[in-house]
Amino acid sequence: MDEKLEISSKTGSYYPILITLVLSGAAASISSMLSGLLLIDIGETFNVTVGLAGQMRTFSFIISIIFAFLTSILSMRYDHKLLLQMGLLAYVLSAVGCYLAPNFSTMVIAFSLTGIGYALVITMTFTMTGLFPQKMRGEAIGLIIAGSSGSYALGALIVPYLQSIGGWRFTFIGYMLPISMLALTLASVTVPRRSGSNENKVQTKIGEAFKVIFSNRSALFSLLGYLLAMVTFQGILTYNTSFFRKSFPISIGEASIIMLIAALCYTIGSATAGRIMKRVRRKPLTVVTIMVAGVIMMLYSGIPIFLISVGLVCALCYLVGTMDASSTSLILEQIPLYAGVMMSFQRVVSMVGASIGSGIGGMILTFSSFQLMFLVLGVFGVASAFVFHWLTVDSSHG
Repeated sequence: MDEKLEISSKTGSYYPILITLVLSGAAASISSMLSGLLLIDIGETFNVTVGLAGQMRTFSFIISIIFAFLTSILSMRYDHKLLLQMGLLAYVLSAVGCYLAPNFSTMVIAFSLTGIGYALVITMTFTMTGLFPQKMRGEAIGLIIAGSSGSYALGALIVPYLQSIGGWRFTFIGYMLPISMLALTLASVTVPRRSGSNENKVQTKIGEAFKVIFSNRSALFSLLGYLLAMVTFQGILTYNTSFFRKSFPISIGEASIIMLIAALCYTIGSATAGRIMKRVRRKPLTVVTIMVAGVIMMLYSGIPIFLISVGLVCALCYLVGTMDASSTSLILEQIPLYAGVMMSFQRVVSMVGASIGSGIGGMILTFSSFQLMFLVLGVFGVASAFVFHWLTVDSSHG
């Protein structure tokens, strides 16, 4: 971005835009929360297995990956405000489509629109933090991430009530739709219209950035390590609630409480990681947290005691939250000159890892058990720790 938004510290005029970006980030997380919490119910409605129902998230992730690459091109040619609006509109259409879906094929198509929304909304919300003064960008990014986590926590409280009124379909129209429409309305009103950067100039810079990044061994392996970690964590996001509802006789309301506590643990882990990194370097913190998280995931589904299993999941989410913050810091510092491009790559590998985790988990669950699925996905976390430890470099003591 060549232009900067004029912000007055006295008037605080950046707050309307910040609120819009935070709400947009929250809207982008709702579909993932709904599908994780309601997977069993969606499968029962359309008479498909939980594993097959989980594949609708896999299709969404695949589309999200494709559009993440396309967004890097679209952002050069089209206004960023327009791209954000398109992403939020995709969520609106998806919510309506999921509510009306007459069969599973239609449900998959409607839910896949969230992949388009995620790629556009997440990319644009973080890109638009460049509108703020340098000293305010860190705060803006943190609040956007908090908004995403907060939508999980809020949804865990609201969704069971909405489902009791009108079934799982009503949760899409009663929660996802209004949040997305509100974010779309605010984006139309508060976000300034801006042109993309000069196309040839940007293409030259991106080409140079790609050359530097792909020749940097540590940078590439840091992205690979993050991808493997996301394979592991996606198993929790997609199948953990279904595991508890299948393995223990708990209601959707009780399952939502588990989701709420787990989301809060993840948020606390992310929020406290900064203080921990003042005493411990980012690389060993990343290695230890993802290693322990991977081992916990391999073991917790085999424990028949409900409270112990829940406690381990909460610990796992705290560790992954800490790992997410520390590994992101590590990745961005690999090549400081191209930190923005590295963040874009991180988003892509995150979605690739998520699609792999969702896909592998669904395939294993279709033919086998939750225990085997979590065991296999946990191995990816252990592999991530080895990649970070042996193949990456931490250049500073951040």
